[in-house]
Amino acid sequence: MNEVFDAAMTLPVLPFTFLMLAVLVYWLLVMVSGTVLERPAVDGVGLRSAVGLGGLPLSLVVSLLIAVAWIVSLVATAAVVDEPADPPPSLAASMGILLAAVALAWAGTAALAVPIRRALRRGPVHDPADLVGNVCVVRSARVGPDTGQAEVTGADGALLVIEVRQRGSDELRPGSAALIHDYDAGHRVFWVSAFEPRLGTGL
Repeated sequence: MNEVFDAAMTLPVLPFTFLMLAVLVYWLLVMVSGTVLERPAVDGVGLRSAVGLGGLPLSLVVSLLIAVAWIVSLVATAAVVDEPADPPPSLAASMGILLAAVALAWAGTAALAVPIRRALRRGPVHDPADLVGNVCVVRSARVGPDTGQAEVTGADGALLVIEVRQRGSDELRPGSAALIHDYDAGHRVFWVSAFEPRLGTGL
């Protein structure tokens, strides 16, 4: 274990080690709170699809890329540094390991994306507008005019993760119920407002 730790804290593995720690903290927060952290307003779906990484949540794609890059760089560095007393890889070797780690991370993640997409694939929603009038549960840290995610049950009983927005100032936090009152086909987002189950009306 000491050898693995030493290699993980050696360049060129060190940057990936810190990123890997951030990934572990992220997924620990997701498991503990059930919260889907915010994703950028411009999510790069088109770019991810072009390089074979489309159809997966952005957080999962980034996590896989970092994990594969960390493993590749760790194995390569351990192969170059046989003994703890050996010097760290040279600058040229470090650059080569970094480039190889990035390239193999993309290739490995693209290969893993195929079975993961199959596992995550759900029944298609023929018309997203059919979800208007349903109650969803907020999963993002907040819902605003430009950010937000929620879960809703589709007509086939499948649990769907949808992009939601609100025009008002309702305090919508993780676990809050929200009423879907409109769908923006151009931006593929649902507009919601706070929902009070006792009253059965949007507030």
